[in-house]
Amino acid sequence: MKELYFDFRDLFRAPRIALSLQRIWMNGIGLLAGYLTYLIFTYVSLLISGYSYSYVWSITGLLPCAFALPVPWYALIIYIAGLIAFCAVILLTNTAVARVVYMTLRDELFYTWTQAYKFAFKKWISSIGSMITFLIMIAFFVIAALVMGFIGRIPFIGELGTALLIIPYIFAALLLLFVFLTFIVAMFFVPAIIATSDEDALGGVFQSFSITFNQPWRIVFYIALTSILYIVGFFLFVLALKVSYALFINLFQIGMGDKISKINEAAIYVIDNALPAVFGWLQALPCNMQSWVYMCSQHPTLGQMPGSIVVSGYILGIFLLIIGGAAIAYAEAIGNAGFTIIYVILYKLQEKENLLEREDEELKEEEEREEEQKEETEEEKGEPPPKKRKATRGRKPKPDKE
Repeated sequence: MKELYFDFRDLFRAPRIALSLQRIWMNGIGLLAGYLTYLIFTYVSLLISGYSYSYVWSITGLLPCAFALPVPWYALIIYIAGLIAFCAVILLTNTAVARVVYMTLRDELFYTWTQAYKFAFKKWISSIGSMITFLIMIAFFVIAALVMGFIGRIPFIGELGTALLIIPYIFAALLLLFVFLTFIVAMFFVPAIIATSDEDALGGVFQSFSITFNQPWRIVFYIALTSILYIVGFFLFVLALKVSYALFINLFQIGMGDKISKINEAAIYVIDNALPAVFGWLQALPCNMQSWVYMCSQHPTLGQMPGSIVVSGYILGIFLLIIGGAAIAYAEAIGNAGFTIIYVILYKLQEKENLLEREDEELKEEEEREEEQKEETEEEKGEPPPKKRKATRGRKPKPDKE
């Protein structure tokens, strides 16, 4: 078990914990699944709106958005469904990654990514149900306000009733504001709550309200610090990747000459056309900052190059997109690690209990299965079964009584 300070110093572990092939892989798989779901829904919504595929690709590329073009209401519903599906996939992914981070803090180093995803899918009702619960509460207040507003249209009674009930209305609006702020907190912390304390949907909602009400300034400070680590870690990782890529190009130029440069130019041209929006955003950065995160030189059209260079450029461009996705996945892993550590700290300070020492039901069940399998093996060999003992894995050891 990792020894924590239970203050802001523990958050500096997040970039190091996130810098793992397992965590980057898990976040990458989740982001890819969510992105493909979003991409399919969005392109369907734009295509049924009457736009051609070539036109949508030329405008948006790999980052389509139904809000960027006029679409009918039914297409907008499909697009919103894609957004909801994307958020659900990301929520489950964050739960799985938070589970792995929690096990890493417990020094359960053999906990696999498949176990984490099984846990996340097992708890999907708790994760998504927490978010739905908050949305239902917010919808209740909004609908109630609309109903009371329509009642206020009644002559004389409406104006008088609104004036007399202004104080309850203001307190209700204040409660709505608190519920909304807690919902924002829950979007960050519900995966960590589910992963560390194995709560259900109502438990996730209760714990979100609890930490928001009791430790608001710690949440603000810790989230701000995690955001800084997120941004710095992302740009350092991108910088390391770019330096490595430049080193690869320069070394291969010695043997391949200008051919590797042409392949590189073709690959960047492919990326330029696949991500036109990103190219425009980066061009707007001040002080020529785009040169640090994107290769913005002019690139020839693929028609001016030999066929082998074009094919190689497409292949290299796809791999460069994968590498860029890995950088985003690492940043997401930093965020998941940070929020998991934050919740462990907040729970310790509030409940005076270390979640890393709590008995974990999944680990307990796993050890019981191992004991049963061992007994079955011993019985098959004809040996007497060993004496049963209580599973202690994941549980704080107790001193022996004399």
